[in-house]
Amino acid sequence: MLIVMSGVSGSGKNTVIEKLMSLCDDFKIFQSATTRKPRANEEEKGVYIFLTKEQFENKIKEGEFFEFEKVHENFYGILKSELDLVRKNTQYNYIRDIDVNGNLKLRKYFSKEEILSIFLDAPDEILKERLKTRGESEESLNLRLSRAEFERSHKKEYDLIIENINLDKTIKTILEEIKKRKFG
Repeated sequence: MLIVMSGVSGSGKNTVIEKLMSLCDDFKIFQSATTRKPRANEEEKGVYIFLTKEQFENKIKEGEFFEFEKVHENFYGILKSELDLVRKNTQYNYIRDIDVNGNLKLRKYFSKEEILSIFLDAPDEILKERLKTRGESEESLNLRLSRAEFERSHKKEYDLIIENINLDKTIKTILEEIKKRKFG
């Protein structure tokens, strides 16, 4: 199954993914590509395939992307080769944070049984605090939060919507939904 995690910047997508990965052996990261600079330890985690803008644009020209988008001044995209891997290797749950537009496209590509899409949100005050703690500049923080209304307008397109204030509660809700889907 592919588990798509979307939400407003600072909603805790990567924290939730890391926690799920630490608890479940059958979870793997579904890699996507980006032109943004890696944060601390990101390259070792294998979350992204980091490309230069020129490399990314060459892959666009070669038709290697399922979808791509420019967000916060950087390109992000899903490589067709990664989707093929998810489809072929059914012994794992692949998980990835994907923006709302990518979620729409993936929901059309995968059957309802093959994908679980989750939208995380939190009150604006919590989002701002998390982004500041993460080290975002005031300019970056404002840019990220300026997209919040757009992202929230797509909540209805998700299987599960969670206000991520308590990490343990969020994890429990997600694991219960996965179990329900797998075992009825």
